[in-house]
Amino acid sequence: MEGNKRFVSGMCEQKDLSDTKRKELSKGQNPSAVVVTCSDSRVSPELLFNQGLGDVFVIRTAGNVVDKIALGSVEYAAEHLHAPLVLVLGHENAVL
Repeated sequence: MEGNKRFVSGMCEQKDLSDTKRKELSKGQNPSAVVVTCSDSRVSPELLFNQGLGDVFVIRTAGNVVDKIALGSVEYAAEHLHAPLVLVLGHENAVL
């Protein structure tokens, strides 16, 4: 919620995209949330919630349709990565 407030206000925090951060993440990930969202290129959860690499586990499908494969990805993130939150992000008109 705080990240979305920053995005909406135009006060996004700079996120670490460095080589050091990428190398750290190659050892594992610990996302704070699973986000099931539309494949629409105008709706990016990492940007909308002002998150960085490794912060959210994103599953993108056309129309937020959760088939067996997408559900398996949600289950993986919840069970194996211990992500405590699952969010389904829908939208109308991608006017941000």
